[in-house]
Amino acid sequence: MYIFAPGLYNYTESYMEPKNRRLSQIVEIIERERVTSQDQLLERLSALGYAITQATLSRDLKQLKVAKMPDVKGHYRYVMPQSAAAQIQEHVQARHALEGFLSMEFSGKMGVIRTVPAYSHAIASAIDAEDLAPVAGTLAGNDTILVVLRDGYEPDDLKNALSGAYPGLKDELHNP
Repeated sequence: MYIFAPGLYNYTESYMEPKNRRLSQIVEIIERERVTSQDQLLERLSALGYAITQATLSRDLKQLKVAKMPDVKGHYRYVMPQSAAAQIQEHVQARHALEGFLSMEFSGKMGVIRTVPAYSHAIASAIDAEDLAPVAGTLAGNDTILVVLRDGYEPDDLKNALSGAYPGLKDELHNP
């Protein structure tokens, strides 16, 4: 076929190499950054010198099997297929862990969270994964978590941050 269509061969070869580079760049951006929309991804690609349309990007995302998944906070973002399963599992674990939350009280800059026995490690891990601004750190026992607040934050700041991250906890956090 090369004998009959050398121009077609050269066109295909020159077309595929930039496309493969673009696909690799899309994967890298999605894995490295929190991308929430095609417009945001188009802007990033444009800044890197890729001039493509939204339709082309949409086809690229379909070819890569990119998924749009909610994170623990309920915000949607693009994820690669191999990480989608891991994110679903993380979301389920965080939601399941919070079912063991019983109460929280404070003494100064330290909070004590009471949990169902054996839930404290999962809940502390979920809180740590959120990387909440008021939290300096957590320490988990069997049914208790010690939460240390950062300087400049008050107990209500932590309650509001936890309510935002886990809306199901709002009543437990704001009622004594």
